Amino acid sequence: MSDHDPTYWERICELLARVDVPHPVFVDGGANHGDFTARLLEQYPDATVHAVEPNAELCAEIGLRFASRPVHVHQAALHSREGTLDLHLHENSGTSSTLPRPASGRRYFHSSDRVVATVPVRATTLDRLAAAEAIEHIALLKLDTQGAELPIVEGAAGLLRRAAIDVIYAEFFVVPHYEGAALLHELWAALAAHDYVLYDLFKGPYGRNGQLRFGDAIFVSPRVRAGCLDTFPEET
Repeated sequence: MSDHDPTYWERICELLARVDVPHPVFVDGGANHGDFTARLLEQYPDATVHAVEPNAELCAEIGLRFASRPVHVHQAALHSREGTLDLHLHENSGTSSTLPRPASGRRYFHSSDRVVATVPVRATTLDRLAAAEAIEHIALLKLDTQGAELPIVEGAAGLLRRAAIDVIYAEFFVVPHYEGAALLHELWAALAAHDYVLYDLFKGPYGRNGQLRFGDAIFVSPRVRAGCLDTFPEET
């Protein structure tokens, strides 16, 4: 995610320190090789992480990497519904997606990033996963899901209605990188419908034409806004 702006980690830790949830539960959506999970466990050794990744080979890798740690690996694609989806496996595993690349318009992704295979994968909602795992509260939901962010938010409506997710750290797109993927304003609107608010933005790379391509955003629940942020003195 925000390797292009490394300040993101400090901002996330600063925010989670204010929330101060004992024995936090984190969900790493689009876990890939598990690097974000590793960083969470290093910073929060008493945490439990649910790493969700649709790629079977990567799930096996994550399972071995964290065999002795409190990490639950789920081989699935988070989405708005239960069922089966096609996963387009890219040469760069970090850009694999359940959505194809755009069929028209200017190309904003690297020409070498090609699809090497398409495989069916199980899809599940975050609400269903939370119910199955008896997760009552999520301190941090990370979404690096290559265009599936909006369907995942739609599949977490129950958790969001209860403000049961404190912090959401999600990739966003400003211009199309995947066919049918929501852009930033659509993701923001879907979260705002549940009274979640934007806390910070981290800009990613720019196109040759100067256009910002994508980045990452932090959203916080209404409970965090009221109890952790609005308690600070007003600006001078």
